[in-house]
Amino acid sequence: MTQQVAVIGIDGSGKSTLGAALAVVLAAEHGLVAGSAVGDDFWVRAPEMDLCGPDFHPQGYAIAARLNRLFRVLSRMVVNNRALYPTAKVLQMLLQDNAAVKLSGKYGVDLMVSDGNMFLSGAGRAFNYRGPANNPPSAGDVDRGIRHLLYGEALPADVAARLPNLKPAYLVAVVLRVAHVQGIWIPDQAVWLDLPPEAAMARVQHRGARVDRHENPDDLANAREGYVRVLDVMRRNRGPESAHVLEVGSMRAGTVLTAAAEALKAHLPATGSDGSRHGVLHATVGRKSLARRVVSFGYLWRYLARRFFEGAWREPLFVLSPPGRLFLRDGYSAGVMRAIYDQPARPDLLARAFYGYPLHRAVRDRLRILQRLIEAELRRRLADGGSVKVFTAPSGFAYDVLQPIAKLDPAKAGHVEVVAADLDAGGDLEPELRAAASRAGCGFTFLRGDLTQEAFRAECARGAPYDIALFVGLSSWLPKAPFLAHLKWLRAALAPDGLLVTDCFTPAAYAIGGAAMGYRASYYPPDVMRTLLDYCGFDGASVQVESGPDAINHVMVASPGRT
Repeated sequence: MTQQVAVIGIDGSGKSTLGAALAVVLAAEHGLVAGSAVGDDFWVRAPEMDLCGPDFHPQGYAIAARLNRLFRVLSRMVVNNRALYPTAKVLQMLLQDNAAVKLSGKYGVDLMVSDGNMFLSGAGRAFNYRGPANNPPSAGDVDRGIRHLLYGEALPADVAARLPNLKPAYLVAVVLRVAHVQGIWIPDQAVWLDLPPEAAMARVQHRGARVDRHENPDDLANAREGYVRVLDVMRRNRGPESAHVLEVGSMRAGTVLTAAAEALKAHLPATGSDGSRHGVLHATVGRKSLARRVVSFGYLWRYLARRFFEGAWREPLFVLSPPGRLFLRDGYSAGVMRAIYDQPARPDLLARAFYGYPLHRAVRDRLRILQRLIEAELRRRLADGGSVKVFTAPSGFAYDVLQPIAKLDPAKAGHVEVVAADLDAGGDLEPELRAAASRAGCGFTFLRGDLTQEAFRAECARGAPYDIALFVGLSSWLPKAPFLAHLKWLRAALAPDGLLVTDCFTPAAYAIGGAAMGYRASYYPPDVMRTLLDYCGFDGASVQVESGPDAINHVMVASPGRT
């Protein structure tokens, strides 16, 4: 059975930020299949791959998840209407909670993290819509109100007078119970992000979005008071250790994530995984197996037919062009990436189908962004006559580093030392990289090995500290545990004023096709990646993000955080 965890708190406390990233950490460090229900986004994250995400649900979705998005829009439209907003918001949260349960069952989720919960968040917010200020509801009143909605228990008149009007919510609850809709429950664990109303108001104003009517100091103070009572209700129903309080006023996002994961550690569900499962860059399959995948329902209907005009039509044509056949044979190897980068100015019609694939356009746009950023950073650091040490892994053919160095004045290029690391299973990279580095005029060291292995990382660390470290093209392909471990290692290997240049992907049509074909991948939108970087020791708040036109691939530049 799925364990349900709700993150609660007043607006601006960081519920969405924590909820989205917490599932990644629990999957990585505890071997769980962990989900998150945050805003319109529902994720299911296994240790070695993502099973479900926004616009990426290869095994199907939940109707409630689609309706949740609709009712979230409707609730925003009536946010300033005191009569309509509570009901619209309750309906939206009921749908979110129902979707969390449905997706948990469909994808075998061990633990689901939700941004709020209908009962807990509703009870907390109820204090903005309560009766006379001299007759506020107690924790017992709130508890009885929840039992009234959950189990149909009678609500005494004096208790009802201290609570908001629950008749609309009660009617909805009755209908949902009769229809067996699983949107009415109290979570097993709750994490309360406690933030003073003044600090919450400052965060709300800082985000730059429209400030809703209830986002004001008085309502935020009332809501915070409500959550104090909600925690008592939680403990009455789920036990004294079911509620965890984090005072987040002075915490960075990564510190909150660490504290939440630690608070839940003793209460996590058991799992058969030992946390050592590994993913692969490309599932090597024979022609017969590949054919079976192509004619499967998941590929033909859920991907090719539904996403035909989003680039899916190009995939059947891959086999008709040399770069497409190379990709089908080797996956996204260094050679395939070079073919994408070095594509001819006027490829033939069939090759255009491969080069114009959305993901391939995105990685080519990424190279342009990287080259511009790296060149600017090298020129800045070399301006005063200093030297720069660069670490790039996996290096591939290192176009993102060596080509910018080649544009420098030869005297400047001589002050750059590049350490490149890659599996280089075929032994093709090292000689070409050495020749390219010689032409660029920089120092060069090549290390062959697996970045997920501690012994090899120790070998790479001999050249530390590095001024610039690149970790590009691998974040989606690594299982989550070695992915986070490598980010932490990179933080330790950087100089105090160093920079990490990395990237992340958001799922789109290509992700569904990839899953049907046997790829194992994880996807981190920029906001989630920012929080994970902060968790791994970087300064998440100052991370710079630049995306290509397709908004699929995102380049991120991070500096070390305070230790």
